[in-house]
Formats: sequence, C-alpha cells, structure tokens
Amino acid sequence: MLKTHHFRRLFLLASLALMSYIVSSPLFAADALEKIKKAGVLKIGLDAGFLPFEMRTPQGEWIGFDVDMMNAFAKTLGVKAEFISSKWEGIIPGLMTNKYDLIVSGMTINPERAKVVLFSEPYYDAGLMILLAAKNKASITSIANLDQKGKIIALKLGTTGDIFASKTFKNAELRRLDSEADAAQTVALGKADAFIYDKPFIEIFAASRSDKVAVLSDVVSKEQLGVAAHPKNKPLIEAYNAFLAGWRKSGEYDKAYKANFVDLAWKAKFPEGAK
Repeated sequence: MLKTHHFRRLFLLASLALMSYIVSSPLFAADALEKIKKAGVLKIGLDAGFLPFEMRTPQGEWIGFDVDMMNAFAKTLGVKAEFISSKWEGIIPGLMTNKYDLIVSGMTINPERAKVVLFSEPYYDAGLMILLAAKNKASITSIANLDQKGKIIALKLGTTGDIFASKTFKNAELRRLDSEADAAQTVALGKADAFIYDKPFIEIFAASRSDKVAVLSDVVSKEQLGVAAHPKNKPLIEAYNAFLAGWRKSGEYDKAYKANFVDLAWKAKFPEGAK
C-alpha cells in the first residue's frame, strides 16, 4: 500500500513537471472564452466530497458553494455550467489536456501550482486544521504531541495538508488516502490519530460526529482558495475575476455562503452523509 501511494505521488510530481511542455502546445492557443461562449457550455473540473464546496447527491446532482458560484458565473457568460468529476491527483493534468475549462474544487493557491496553472483572485480564505480521534483529545494538545512514533496521521493524497505533514512530521506515520471522507472516517473509527485538512470540512465533519472526533485548536496554516485555468486562458480568468467582484458587491456571495456554511440546507439531501 505504501509503495503504491509512493508511486502515485511520484507520478503526480512527474506529471506536473511535464506541464511546462504542455503549456507551449498550440492546442491551447485559441481564446477559450470565445470558444466557451460559442459552445454554450462552461466545463468545470471538480473532486466531489469537499464539504461544503462541492458535493454530489445520491441522485447525481452537484451542489455546494463552488457549484453555486460557477452556475452564477456561467449565467453571466450566457452559457450553462457542466460539472466534470475528477480524482484529485489527476485534476491538473485533466485541465492541461482540455478535459475542462476551469478547476473549481477548493484548490489552495500556492507557488508550486502557480507554476503550472493560472489562478484567479482568491475567492475564499481558508486554512488547515487537525481533526483528532476523540481518545486523543486530552493527550494531544499540540503538533509536537502528535509527532511521535506510533501515531498515525491520515491525509488526502496530494493536498496542501499532505504537503504540510510531509514537511512537519518526522516521527509519526503518514497514511495517504484517496478522499477526505475516507481519511476523516479513519479517524472517527479510531484507525488513525489525526487528519490534516481544510478548515470548513474539518469543522463540519467534527460537528456531526462530536462523540467520535475533536478539533485541535485553531488553524495551523492560513490559505486562500482560487479558480484555476490553463495559463493561455487569461481572458477566462479575467472574466471570472470581474464576475467575483460583482458577485461579492451584489450580496449574492454572502447568500451562497450562508446557505452552504451556516444553514447547511444541503445536509437534508444526504441521509447517510455527503460523498
């Protein structure tokens, strides 16, 4: 299992390293914004399960803050939004091979990704938090307490939580999983001591399982989320940035935030939890 994750991690890094070649390909030279308007569809790549940004109901409906935002953006372009599911480790390669026009999946803006994709202005201020198994609430009060031999830290492969843990922890075992739901559930079941991931997901998950898990203090790092496009698609990002400014000013951003982060009305569509 560890060898498999190591290979997949190396494959992802190799894929990102090759993007500089792909970026120069004439395949992407056309103005994507005009092509989108002509086709009448804005294709969006996302990885379901990041509460409350993007979720897919048992009936196949896409819901969440990112989904609301992109439906609103598509409307300003006079097109419809089409949401395309992608595994996280393949989401940037999918963008580069023109599988979709944008990545809108709670992606943290960081220097490594900015070498490969073109980011929008930040649309959400986030940060990493640590989810603990309830049994560890009293004994683990700091990162130092967690970084011990015998401790297991669950991570979603390829995320900023994964990057943070790789740089921070020297003694604990890092266990990389494919989804945030799997990683969080591993902690809730007592099979891992902690899970490092984005604050919104951790807070919502912890609130729904307060007898099984706890949260370690406040954020361990501050981050900002952005929309990502192919570097040659600058007009599309500029259009999104203009939309975002107007969406905030109109009050619609706050309405979408309240619906997804405060009211949590989407929970009624998931009798057994979001996936």
